[in-house]
Amino acid sequence: MRSAEDKGLAPRIRFAGFADAWEQRVFADFTSASGARNRDGLPLKSYSVSNDRGFVPQDEQFEMGGTMRDADKTAYWIVEPGSFAYNPARINVGSIGYLSTSENVIVSSLYEVFRTDATCDDRFLWHWLKSSLFAKQIEMLQEGGVRLYFFFDKLLKSEIWMPSVSEQGSMGRLFDTLDDLIALHQRKLDLLKNVKKSLLEGMFV
Repeated sequence: MRSAEDKGLAPRIRFAGFADAWEQRVFADFTSASGARNRDGLPLKSYSVSNDRGFVPQDEQFEMGGTMRDADKTAYWIVEPGSFAYNPARINVGSIGYLSTSENVIVSSLYEVFRTDATCDDRFLWHWLKSSLFAKQIEMLQEGGVRLYFFFDKLLKSEIWMPSVSEQGSMGRLFDTLDDLIALHQRKLDLLKNVKKSLLEGMFV
C-alpha cells in the first residue's frame, strides 16, 4: 500500500483534526464475498438492486414481481444487513445497493454480494462507489464482448485511496446529511411544481 504523501496527493478539503496520510488500497484488502445460498428455501423477501434506489423489494421494482416472481429461490443469495450487492452487468450505470434493513433478504444469484471489514466505513465506501472515481475503475477492469461485466474478482482488484476509519466516518456522515437535504428539497420542489400545475389549470380560461 502507498500513502497519499508518497505520491504527493491529499484532498483539497479536509475535516479539522485529521492529518494522517491516506493510503492506496485494493478492495481485496478489506472486502470479502458474503452471500450464502438459500438452499433451505427460506421465505425471505426478494429484493432487486436498482440504478438509483439501491435495494428495492422485487414486487415494487417490477409489476407483479416480474419474471422472477415464481423462480426457484433456493439458488438466490441470502444478503445480511450491512452488505453490498450489485449487478455485474449493470454496475456501470449505478446498479449497486447497501442493505440497511434489520432483516436478511434474498437477491438473484446473478448479483455479487460482499461485506467490508473493520478498516472500512461502509457509508464512506457507499459514496465513493457512487462517484466518478469508481466509474473509472469499472471502465478499466470490466471485461466481455457485446456486454461488459464487472465480476467480484474485478472488484477485488479495484484501487481506492482511504483515510483512517474515523475520518472515513466523518466523511460518510457528511455526505449522508447532504443526501438527506437534497431529498428534502426535491420533495419541496415536486410539491411546488404540482401547485404551479394546479394553478395553471385553474387560473386560465
